[in-house]
Amino acid sequence: MHPSDGLRWASLAVALTIAGASGPPPERAAAVTTLAASSRTRPSAAGPRAGEDRLASQASGFRFEIERVRRADLGRSWGPGCPVPPRQLRLLTVRHWGFDGEERLGRLVLRRRHARPMVRVMRRLFRVGYPIKRMRPVDRYGGSDRRSMRANNTSAFNCRTATSSTSWSEHAYGRAIDLNPVQNPYVTASGRVLPRRGRRFVDRSVDHPAVIRAGDPVVRTFARIGWSWGGDWSSTRDYQHFSSTGR
Repeated sequence: MHPSDGLRWASLAVALTIAGASGPPPERAAAVTTLAASSRTRPSAAGPRAGEDRLASQASGFRFEIERVRRADLGRSWGPGCPVPPRQLRLLTVRHWGFDGEERLGRLVLRRRHARPMVRVMRRLFRVGYPIKRMRPVDRYGGSDRRSMRANNTSAFNCRTATSSTSWSEHAYGRAIDLNPVQNPYVTASGRVLPRRGRRFVDRSVDHPAVIRAGDPVVRTFARIGWSWGGDWSSTRDYQHFSSTGR
């Protein structure tokens, strides 16, 4: 194991039930990792939302809440000229497994039509025990995709152009998600890696439970809702990226 990541493997013995789970399922339990020290992101300027409060107070197991989005919720991730207005976006709050094997609350902003399908994805990822380091709207990082990636943040909507392009990213339409960017980096044909912390994971054989591979439960789950994986691209590989359009 590479010492620079400060990771230690922990063996967990917990059972998954049909109604919910008190921990990751047995097949994932031995692969869940813990960070020796983790960074915290700043709280949202708008404060916690009602759905977040409700989910935090409910019993363990998968839970979700879909709420309308206010302009104030989007901060620097949205601005005049963006291809999707706030009224067409939704805030999805979900339970997910953290890298420490504990249940966490995550929040994604998505196009309204994709909110329910994403619930199905997140429910399945919860049931198979797939861990997500953190899941926060990209406004927590000033709308900066690079800052969000460096923090290993899973995010969806962000009104920005595509990497190395002047065209709108699929994220600007709320129809794409980047999942655990450090373990699933963006790798160009020339070998450029984003984020830099992801260089170790260019080798897709590295043993880490957040690494996404062709044909695994993560890829199959997104395929069920018609979303394609950037890891299947022919030259540049975007291992963190899933979208409804394949772009």
